[in-house]
Amino acid sequence: METLAADSPRYEFPDPPPPLNAVPAVQCFDMRGARVIVGTPGQGWRTDLRADDPLMRGGKLLVPVLSESDYYRSQDDGTEAMAALHPVESVWVEKPDDAAERRTAAPHLFERLVDIECPPKRWPVPASDVHGLTGRRVWLWRSGEFGTDLRCVSEAFENSDGDIAVKVATERDWYRWARTGKSPTVEEALIHLTWLEA
Repeated sequence: METLAADSPRYEFPDPPPPLNAVPAVQCFDMRGARVIVGTPGQGWRTDLRADDPLMRGGKLLVPVLSESDYYRSQDDGTEAMAALHPVESVWVEKPDDAAERRTAAPHLFERLVDIECPPKRWPVPASDVHGLTGRRVWLWRSGEFGTDLRCVSEAFENSDGDIAVKVATERDWYRWARTGKSPTVEEALIHLTWLEA
């Protein structure tokens, strides 16, 4: 029988990661590479985007925004990517809200209703509560902190130790995989240490 150290990840049960809050871009500095949301209050929102630092054009402050796949391609190639220019007032930056209560997303519809005038706060969801994990962005607890910019590349499975786990890869590898066909470097993550960025 296997003997486990008291500090084994099997015995860690950390609080959930902080929720992601949308901060108006006009309140942010150094936006290069930041995850952003674009949209119009009362209409809708687009996520999975990255930004560059704002610029002035025609007397207006604009934020260059591109898809995450284009962002990672430009990072790998060392080239500039074509970005759409959005008015600064239609861009919000995703930031962990470390001051917020540490809890998971509400399970019931009426508890999840939001104000459509601004992007919603995104509470984490335990990976064990979700069907269809493959491709989803996750937080992973490891070495006493939460790792971000990760994607699930498998559904839950039972590993050789009898634990329930998933396989994760960095987002950079995830997008490179789609672009080049090169399989990502993967890491096994215990399901109870993994949360979706819902």
